[in-house]
Amino acid sequence: MAPGGIEREEPGRADREDIARARQRLLQDLGRDSGGLARRESVQRSLRSIDRLDHAVREHRADGAVYLEGPETSLPSQLRTAAIEIDFAFGDRDGRVSEADLAAARRRYAAVRGPVGWNRMLTTDEVERRLFPERVLASSRGARLQPRDWQTRGPDPLARLRELIEPLDNGTLARTYADVAARYATCFDDRARAVLEGALTFLARQIRARRGVRPTLTDIARIGCEDPEVQAVLHSPLEMARYLRPDLLERLHAI
Repeated sequence: MAPGGIEREEPGRADREDIARARQRLLQDLGRDSGGLARRESVQRSLRSIDRLDHAVREHRADGAVYLEGPETSLPSQLRTAAIEIDFAFGDRDGRVSEADLAAARRRYAAVRGPVGWNRMLTTDEVERRLFPERVLASSRGARLQPRDWQTRGPDPLARLRELIEPLDNGTLARTYADVAARYATCFDDRARAVLEGALTFLARQIRARRGVRPTLTDIARIGCEDPEVQAVLHSPLEMARYLRPDLLERLHAI
C-alpha cells in the first residue's frame, strides 16, 4: 500500500509515513458502505496488522520496517523486488526466499506464455544465484562433456559416461547436465530422447549424491545455444520459454 509498491526505490521497506498513510486508506475503506461483510472483515484484519506493525516500529524506536530478511534486503533493487514477489506472491510469506519458494515461482512463471514468463524465470535464476551461491553453478563457461565424449554404440549407451563421471569436478558435472538437458528439451527423435533422459537421470543422481552445484535454466539456455542444432530451436525467448521448462531441474531436487 506504500506509494510505488514493490517498484519503489527501496522495495520492501515501509517507514512511519507509509504506515500512517496505509492506516488512513484502510479507515476510508471502512467508512464506505460497499463490499459487504466479508470486505469489512478483511479491512479490519488489515487494520489490526497495521496497528501491530506500527506498535513494533515505535517500540523499537525505528524509522520503519523491512519485509525481507537481511540477505534478501541486500539485493539490488530489481532483484529485491523479484524476491518480494517470489516469497509473498508464490511462497510462504516469511520474508525469506527458500528453495520451495523458488520452485513455486518457476512453476507459476512457466505458465505465463512467451518472453514475459521466460524473463521472470531468468530473474528468479539470478535471485537464487545471489542468495545461494554455494549451490548454484557459478558460471556456464567452462569444461563439460558432450555426447560425442560419452555416448557409446551398442546396448549400453551410457557405459562410457559412467566411466568418465568420477574424476569430473562439480562445475563440469553441472555443465554436462545443462548440455544434456538442452539437447533433451529440443530433441524430437524418440530413441535419442530416451538415451538423453537416461543420461539426465544418471547425472542428476551424481549431483545429488555429491551435493554438488546445480545449473539454472539460464545455464541450460546458454550452454545449449553453443550447439548450432540446439540454437536453431532456441532461437528466441519465445522458443526458450516453450522448451526450457522448470521440470528440467526437477531431477536435481528429487529425493
